[in-house]
Amino acid sequence: MKTSDDFNPEDIDLEGWVEPSDFGRKVQTLEYPLTVTVEDSSGKRTEEITHIEYRRPVGRDLDRLEKIEGTSKVFSATREFVHPLIFGDDRISLVKLGDLDAADSLRSMAIAFSFFPKPSRKTSAQ
Repeated sequence: MKTSDDFNPEDIDLEGWVEPSDFGRKVQTLEYPLTVTVEDSSGKRTEEITHIEYRRPVGRDLDRLEKIEGTSKVFSATREFVHPLIFGDDRISLVKLGDLDAADSLRSMAIAFSFFPKPSRKTSAQ
């Protein structure tokens, strides 16, 4: 069984679970929708979230990555990185993000890291 030490976002298959959106954002389809309770002038009600949209990270978002390095709490630290990238849906708190099904949670992490350029795999000509 893999542990958090073995987690590599590139190992997560996102095919069929993520679509491009405007301005470089990405939309995740949840395999297991998230239920939230909202309250407004009409009262309390539950709503089902079936998609989450993520914005592209900016420089200050990278500062949160420093918290992940060297921590034994890779998944919770990664959720702290992912949460501010959620675009346009204030119903999803950091605590509620922790309620995502594990498969959807791993995909959300992989989506967040998919915004970064991949290392060059060029080989030198010898």
